[in-house]
Amino acid sequence: MPLPTHLWLQGPNLGFFKTTSFANVGESCWTLITRKILANALYGEIVKTVEEKFAFSPRQRAVFECLRAPHAQDFLSVVPIKGLGQCMSAVEYRAILKYRLMIPLFPDDDPCPVCRKCCLDSFGEHAVHCKELPGFKYRHDLVRDVLYDVLKRAGISAKKEAPVNFLTDPLEGRSTLRPADILVFGWEGGKHACVDLTGVSPLVGLRDHGFVAGQAITKAEAGKVAKHEKACIKNQHVFVPFAFDTFGALAPDAVQFLKRVQQVVSSNTAHVKGQNFVFSRVGFAIQKGVAAQLVARLPTISL
Repeated sequence: MPLPTHLWLQGPNLGFFKTTSFANVGESCWTLITRKILANALYGEIVKTVEEKFAFSPRQRAVFECLRAPHAQDFLSVVPIKGLGQCMSAVEYRAILKYRLMIPLFPDDDPCPVCRKCCLDSFGEHAVHCKELPGFKYRHDLVRDVLYDVLKRAGISAKKEAPVNFLTDPLEGRSTLRPADILVFGWEGGKHACVDLTGVSPLVGLRDHGFVAGQAITKAEAGKVAKHEKACIKNQHVFVPFAFDTFGALAPDAVQFLKRVQQVVSSNTAHVKGQNFVFSRVGFAIQKGVAAQLVARLPTISL
């Protein structure tokens, strides 16, 4: 049962507060709120001075910015549920932590045992993007499946890998007809929405200067729009690009899409925080996909 409004406003130190039946609950709530405020304040101060106290390499600075991006930490709040695939093996979890914390995963200049063409960088970027194995699209498909499951549980009518017969690459014409990753029925103004997912790494082509967090997913989103939006509009459909990066950051259209899904979930549940799983489930799927690529696709990995 929620606390009366006047108790929240007047605080836990008033005498009458402890005489109510809500005393213990109130003290616990205020303790949690206080801890969160203090933790946020401490973290904010640390972030302000961390680059002054430590000499960051270009990669470290770039990763630091990526980890601070909105939704990059969403996967940490997911509830472990095996039936929903919200769990990782110990090896996968260690791999993703090393990737995010810039702890070397591979020896320098170790040749890729799969493509034999490139050298593995010690932090695993090549492992995430090696296209030689049939399972290259694993991360993409995992995020797509989780997003589809989220839509289904929210009561939103959708179809996975739906044939629409008009999504093409303008440079290749009708030879590239492909299904929509997810087709959401009646999404906007009675029109169906074609949701097209794409995952990128913000560190590809990293240089010493000029890195901007979020630029990679924004560019990927714009590329998808240029390819498919015109065809969708012409065929009375809405196009929704869903771009994400390997650290869990989401492009603006993806964020807007998930926020609307949250609103639908919120309207269907009485629990205030019932819609919070939307971003956390998608974020966890992204990290699980990256971890699986680091582990399963490179058997020489040492953890």
